[in-house]
Amino acid sequence: MGIYRHLTVSELQAMRTRLMASLQDRLASPTSAAHNGRSVQYQQNVAEIRKEIAALSEELEARGVGVSGGAVRGPIYIV
Repeated sequence: MGIYRHLTVSELQAMRTRLMASLQDRLASPTSAAHNGRSVQYQQNVAEIRKEIAALSEELEARGVGVSGGAVRGPIYIV
């Protein structure tokens, strides 16, 4: 269990959804603006967001929940 072990599965999934939306927003937004001869540039640092998404996905997989919300492992058949 990782740093998110205190959260429920639904909280983990909601947080992962918010982080994915934030990542897409940051990747799609402009990185510079200019007005009256002045320009501003800012960094699109997405490494931290990707690291958090990976940690959340790892925690969900450890609990047996896949990306789609279903079980990661298949059923166990006793013969």
